[in-house]
Amino acid sequence: MDRAEVLEIVLGALRACNLGRAEDSQLEVSETARLFGGGSPLDSLGLVALLIDIEDAFDQRGLSLVLSDERALAQSRSPFRDVTALADYIVGLMEAPH
Repeated sequence: MDRAEVLEIVLGALRACNLGRAEDSQLEVSETARLFGGGSPLDSLGLVALLIDIEDAFDQRGLSLVLSDERALAQSRSPFRDVTALADYIVGLMEAPH
């Protein structure tokens, strides 16, 4: 799976998340969108729900992926700050030896 496919999964999860959100709290669906921290409408529970949706999307493609674990927390910069960082983090996880 290449980065473009990873990015489309993340953006698809954002689109799905927006289906359950009020018009005034819609998430930006773009590669530059903030996911967590200043400038994002997601709180910590919203972020967890989004990460679970992304993990489920990978599961449906036969790829097991855990996004919120000690590897993510050990990063000097959060991989959850924006879509670009999250996509890059996922690609790195998929390329890492198991």
